[in-house]
Amino acid sequence: MKERKRINLNSYLFANLVIVGVLLIGLWNRQPVWDVSLRFPNLLLILVLINTILIFREVILGGRPIQVRSKQQTKSRQKMRNLNELRSVLRNSPAIDENLLNRALLRLREICGSDSVSLYLLENAQCRQVAGAGELPAALNGSRFINRENAVFIKFPGSLGEEEIGKIGSSNRPISFKSSLIRLELTALPLTLSQNRLALCVFSSREAHKTPPIPMASTALFLETLLALVDNAGNSGDGRYKDKSTGLFLFECFADSFETEVERSERYKQEMSLFTISIRGFSSLSSENAQQIARSAASALKQSLRRLDLMFCGKTDGEFLAILTETSAEVAEIVAKRVQKTFAKQNEKFDFINSNNLKMYIGSAAYPVDATHGAGLLEKSRESLHQAINENVEFKSYGAIGNGSKGEKHE
Repeated sequence: MKERKRINLNSYLFANLVIVGVLLIGLWNRQPVWDVSLRFPNLLLILVLINTILIFREVILGGRPIQVRSKQQTKSRQKMRNLNELRSVLRNSPAIDENLLNRALLRLREICGSDSVSLYLLENAQCRQVAGAGELPAALNGSRFINRENAVFIKFPGSLGEEEIGKIGSSNRPISFKSSLIRLELTALPLTLSQNRLALCVFSSREAHKTPPIPMASTALFLETLLALVDNAGNSGDGRYKDKSTGLFLFECFADSFETEVERSERYKQEMSLFTISIRGFSSLSSENAQQIARSAASALKQSLRRLDLMFCGKTDGEFLAILTETSAEVAEIVAKRVQKTFAKQNEKFDFINSNNLKMYIGSAAYPVDATHGAGLLEKSRESLHQAINENVEFKSYGAIGNGSKGEKHE
């Protein structure tokens, strides 16, 4: 109907212009087309006014620009790609775990057309990539994101420094960033998680990066829900993932997670430490007391380690493992003493502690100082634990063994 009205108005305008032209020619030749009794001047004036209004109707009425904008908005909406395909990822997923995040990002990358889509968890000035799809641009490889003062910064490897990507508002709108230091363009979508944690979904391309043509609000809602679902599944005490008594990951989960963390440390040139922990006197405890001590050890690990670190039950009762990401050997020793101090303080409330003389031993090895591959790192961490038990010292690092240090004895 709108197109038909527009055509009718143009036809009417053209007809009026023809009539005006005929009248003007007759006036010029002093041979009016109609009799003078028709008040020729008045008729001409009326036609001129009507034509003027029709010619300048867009300016006078002001309706045309609004129609143009609405059509442009409609076209932009039509270009936006929907996210219906993401529903099948969750529906067809065999299990709710971190692999679900990778599959979702892979499908999201196919929908938006970016070269890579990565998901980062930012907490306490730390950054950890939890999932990704596609090949990261060379400029983004090794870079880290930092959440500081309601703004997101990117820290480049080496001595290139850092840049502010953008501010984080209450609406968590996507941030477009183009580096002034290196060739890097990206779109960062902030995600708000439980306990005021922040995650970042980063869309990037090696060349000619463009803002993904997807509804960002819906994408953020989907990813936030998916992260909460995976986190809840991991913390629910499900026997496939965590021990119901301590809440730590099962020993069966250690190998895959450890291999992943070693590869990540190698890729980003970051240090990492591995704890092997054993509690002396644990085997002599009754089943009920042993559970209480295991929960105390798990609680001491959770209170002393960061959320980005990973904690596991050991292969046998009374043993535990902990992966400390981005942690040097020196910092690992400080953390180990903190764990042991917290463990001892929690056990003060138990009456059976003195009679069984419980003691926590921790052995540590660091990547890449002590070993550059997972098997060697695990072997040297266990070797340092055996050395600590033999020397009756609470903590021993593999570097101290290599240097011939006895370590400090804690009675």
